[in-house]
Order: sequence, then structure tokens, then C-alpha cells
Amino acid sequence: MVVSGEVSESGMGMVQYNGWSFFLASGESDVGVVLVHQIHGLDDYMKSVSTKLAAAGFSAAAADLQEGMKLREAVTREELLSAFESGMNLLMDRTGAGVKVGSMGFCMGGGFALQGACDLDMKFCVDYYGMINDVEEVKGLRGPVLLILGSDDERVTPWAFQAFLPSAVKYKKRVDVHLYPYARHAFHDPGWEGYNPQAAEDAWKKTLLFLSQFK
Repeated sequence: MVVSGEVSESGMGMVQYNGWSFFLASGESDVGVVLVHQIHGLDDYMKSVSTKLAAAGFSAAAADLQEGMKLREAVTREELLSAFESGMNLLMDRTGAGVKVGSMGFCMGGGFALQGACDLDMKFCVDYYGMINDVEEVKGLRGPVLLILGSDDERVTPWAFQAFLPSAVKYKKRVDVHLYPYARHAFHDPGWEGYNPQAAEDAWKKTLLFLSQFK
């Protein structure tokens, strides 16, 4: 149940649910997204992503992992799954039992979103340049993955093509890949020096198109 919250009449605000803090942004469709932030935490950037999702019709529950971990340095597998399950239940409580819930994240959060989709009954996953440690776990995916990459991301992009995609082929999983030239890691973040507005705008359009298939 929701322990406390400050949700406005428009359906936006911070709520506490099962010991986790979420920024909730309510959309009009029956599609929900559990959103996971970058390593910087649940900042204004992540809240803006949530509100943009809601404006497009998709409810978003952006988890504050740092708050949930009491500012510890690393999240355990159990804590991560607890946060995702709480986010899924929060969206079902707010939107209805028939809501189709998936995961989405950026950088560190993209990897967490992919891990959550491998472990739980997520209908989809949107991974902005995030990795998981064991690509064999891709076999647990229930729904398709949208993978957003930058060509100049020297860590995540090689991992995607050399490890993740071969595993997706092995286990016959659907992955939609969009690779943006001259784009660095975290190119979607307007507060970062590597922000690429053209790539960010197109990636966002691709994200909304991907999510719309679940309406």
C-alpha cells in the first residue's frame, strides 16, 4: 500500500510504497513504466523523463534507489527486485490490474532495467546505454527490448554487439537497436557535456513509438 505521498490532482508527485520512494507521473493509457535513474540519483532530469512519458500517455514510477538503499554504495539483487516489484504494484494500484508494465532506465539504470526485465514479468524494456553482468540471463526476458546506443560509447556499445546481441540471438529474443553516430555515453542527458540534442530527440521519438505498441 502507499504509505505516504504528495501526488497532485494531475497525478504527479512523490510517494512512498513498500519502503521505496517513487516519483509518480500518471498517464492516460494502460501502459506503465518503472523508471530507474542514472548514478546521480532521482534528479530533475529523471523527473522530467517521467513527466514526458505521462504527457505521452504512459504512467511512470521513477524509483529512488539511493533513498531506498539509505545512500549505500551498491544495490543488491534482492533490493533491485524489491524496487521493481514495488514499482509494478504501485502502477497497478494507481492504474488498474490490467496495466502492462515494463522497465526503463538510463546508464546504470538502463542496466538495472534490463536486469529487472530478465528476472520479472516485464512486458518490455527500454535500455538507454546500460549493461548487465551476465548476458546468459537474457534467456529470462519475457518481452522485447529497445536498446539505445551511441557509437562513441567505448564501453557499452562494444558490450552490446559482442556479448548482449549474440546472447539475444542464442535465446531468440527480440531486440530493437538504435545506434547513433557521434553520440557518447549518456547523450540523452541535457545536463551532461556529451549531450547530443539531435540524437536525444530522435531516440525519444523511437522510445514513444516502441511504447505505443503496448497500448
